[in-house]
Amino acid sequence: MFRFCRAWRAIAAGSLQLALAGCHLVPAGGMADRCAQLMRLAYPGADIDIKQRQAAATSLTRIVAHVAGERTNLPPGAAVAHHLALECTFDNNILTGLRWTAGPN
Repeated sequence: MFRFCRAWRAIAAGSLQLALAGCHLVPAGGMADRCAQLMRLAYPGADIDIKQRQAAATSLTRIVAHVAGERTNLPPGAAVAHHLALECTFDNNILTGLRWTAGPN
């Protein structure tokens, strides 16, 4: 009986460790948050203030996220775009499409 309890505790502890390790495999936040993060990664030196983020399911497995933001570290007369917008398509939580709808040409 004592060996059975010890084995059960070892299995339970191992399962808990696997579950906790797996928590870091899934990105935090929703699809709109992931799309906003991609926008920030595309401009690593820019300060981008995210003004709008939304995501909607277009099918059982596909989610389309729209994110819009403003670059705050540019002077008023700068030749580059101040307003940025990005559309991200996720299928089964995997990024399958990325399209700028405003901003870089």
